[in-house]
Amino acid sequence: MTKLRKLAVSGFRGARFALPLDFSNKSKSLAIFGENAAGKSTITDALEWFLTDRVGHLWREDCKQEALRHVLIADGEDSTVAVEFNGDSLAGEKRLSSALKTSIDLANDNTRAVVEGLQDDRIILRHADIVAFLDQQKGAKRKAIADIIGYEEINKFRDAIQGTLNALKREPAYTGAKTNAETLAGDMVRDVGQIVPDRQAFLTFAQNIVAPFKLGSEITDEATFAEAVKALNAIGNSEEKIKKAQRLDQLAKSCTALAADITTFVRDVEAFVTSYNSLAKERESVNQLRLSDFLNKGQTVIESEDYIDDACPFCLSAYELGALQSEVAKRIDAMSAIQKRLDAAKTLKDAVLQAILSIEMQAKAIGGSYTDVTGFDDLSAATKTARKLLRAAHQGLTAAFDGLTVCEAPDGLDDYIARLQHCCETGAAKAQEEAGKLGLSEQEQKAATTLSSLRTLEGQVQDYERAQRVIDAYEAQILTLDAVFERFVTVQNAALQSVLDTISADVGKFYAKLHPDESVDNVRLTMVGEEGVEFQYAFHCKEVQPPRKYLSESHLNSLGVVLFLANARIFNTQAKFLVLDDIVTSFDTSHRRRLLRLLRDEFSDWQIIILTHESVWFEIIKREMAQHGWKFHEVCADGPNGIVLDDSPASLKEIIAQKKGKDDVTNDLRKLLEMVLKEICASLEVKVAFRFNEWNEKRMADELISQLKSTLGDKSPDLKKDAVFSDLAGSALVANLVSHHNADKIVGEDIDVLLEDIEKLVSLFSCPECERYISARIEVPGERAISCKCGKTQIPWK
Repeated sequence: MTKLRKLAVSGFRGARFALPLDFSNKSKSLAIFGENAAGKSTITDALEWFLTDRVGHLWREDCKQEALRHVLIADGEDSTVAVEFNGDSLAGEKRLSSALKTSIDLANDNTRAVVEGLQDDRIILRHADIVAFLDQQKGAKRKAIADIIGYEEINKFRDAIQGTLNALKREPAYTGAKTNAETLAGDMVRDVGQIVPDRQAFLTFAQNIVAPFKLGSEITDEATFAEAVKALNAIGNSEEKIKKAQRLDQLAKSCTALAADITTFVRDVEAFVTSYNSLAKERESVNQLRLSDFLNKGQTVIESEDYIDDACPFCLSAYELGALQSEVAKRIDAMSAIQKRLDAAKTLKDAVLQAILSIEMQAKAIGGSYTDVTGFDDLSAATKTARKLLRAAHQGLTAAFDGLTVCEAPDGLDDYIARLQHCCETGAAKAQEEAGKLGLSEQEQKAATTLSSLRTLEGQVQDYERAQRVIDAYEAQILTLDAVFERFVTVQNAALQSVLDTISADVGKFYAKLHPDESVDNVRLTMVGEEGVEFQYAFHCKEVQPPRKYLSESHLNSLGVVLFLANARIFNTQAKFLVLDDIVTSFDTSHRRRLLRLLRDEFSDWQIIILTHESVWFEIIKREMAQHGWKFHEVCADGPNGIVLDDSPASLKEIIAQKKGKDDVTNDLRKLLEMVLKEICASLEVKVAFRFNEWNEKRMADELISQLKSTLGDKSPDLKKDAVFSDLAGSALVANLVSHHNADKIVGEDIDVLLEDIEKLVSLFSCPECERYISARIEVPGERAISCKCGKTQIPWK
């Protein structure tokens, strides 16, 4: 299931400049603190918009997209939200232009599938969501829960399962993987006489075919396989000739296979274009397929024994009932015939698309994997041109089918495909001829042939395993849906209460963990009449509903939280991360700790993101969850800069770079210098005058430089003499600094000079290797010096 690795927001809501969150490759849980109105909910809103293309609490009249762009973002600049998920290359970026046009770039089809899967999962919980649900009437609660579990469509559920099952079986990725696996299995049987299903079987087979060479060792793992390959290459008098013969043999086989696939591809394309284009020319008839459900329902009505009127049941126009039944049946039959043609065309289309991808991959392999084999320039050039046209053909065919327009091949595709096939055929012949000229001995020839067979089989096994993983993933879903479908009829009448009981098991369990040893227990969801759902619980051993009758605001809040958590754990199919945005407003301290321990115990393998404006709650989270690998950040509202994550030099440098030449950066430069000085002084344990609480943080640059130099005078006198201190003391920022509201602006080259001085200061006390500051606590043994964490950078220290 899916978790977050990174989230980056810019120009969106409260974030004027880049606001990056890195959850690490381990997708760690995270707590974020920010004062009220600091803009922390920008993070929640950004994730919701990325996944659903809307932000629920903003989607009302005169709001919507207009509320998403930061008010100071320049015209022409896009608001962006970029997300990276765990997994292989699962990432995307969504943009909102100044014209309020939305666009999204996803890394691949897998990312698109993940995003689509996340859209129906329960991921985000705000305090307002809890209040809104608890305040709903019983009927509205039933509808809300029905939306979660799909009960509103229970009468169509059987058809939905069957349709999903059929769709899974027709899914291009699944059918393509099955076709690919069958082709690879056939190729393996043809080449080596058996199917080699996985890597271990491949190693066993490799041992069997190299045994006659008596190499002196047995292939049992990857290391011994590599040794065997090396030994085969060394047979005879010329290792290089054997390697070349092997490569030529592989090239010949690759060219022969691609030429054969092109023959099949050309035939399949012709069949698809003939079948599909005739349908595309009947577009009006195909478009009427959307009426199928309507007509089928109408047919059910007019053929029922209860309907006896000579009139259309929909428009009430006079119509003889028998004639109406006949006419509707004819139209349904005609649409059924068109649907069958469309389904057949789709099957052909999927096969052609799969063939395009296969040929493109083979062409890429031939053009890129045999650069060490000279004399095949025409073949290499043909693969490059054909690949470009094949990609265009893939896009064009997909667009034509989706838009139901006539499909036409890109200009020159037929000629270049024919040229590629010709080059493959001549290339295979040439490779075989070149191999024959090498003059290998019989033993060398056997070694070269064996190596070529192993390399070819190795690639086939890798592709077969990859295809089988896709097949297994789909067939697990198919088997599950089959089982659900078979049992559906027997559980249909009890479906809702059964699901409610399932939810209630977790709801009751979670609630008891939040409120142990209290007078409220056996909390559950139950049907109320035919149209309602409500919380029910035992209060002093008496069954009670609704919850507001006796429960406090804190207890009601707990109900909303545990229902959300239960639904997420039971019904989420894609998301394994949750965003809890200011949900504990009415919780007291003990219940907050219990909530954290509930998350720790019941959601230990989930990624949890908590946002809060309460500093006490944030400190509790840090104390409770730091030991479990959580990360922690603070955000603040930094005037025109918008929401800023942690006050870090890296983020300020990026803001200065974006504002330079357009906005005043004097205050940003001041904060950057002060931050750097604070970090250096903290690492070197520089003593400064005592101040109370938050005033301790309000240290100005001139004070920090002075105290740093004083410490260096005692501990490292030579460093105190470095020119950077006099440069900074004479800079426009420090020399004119009287207060934090200094009116003199720093502009032009002065900005660059000051940034260079700050970098020089950092370089004096930091390590380029570990990127850590030198610390007064890390003493170098046997020397009067201190170092960074890795020990590669040191400074003298008395």
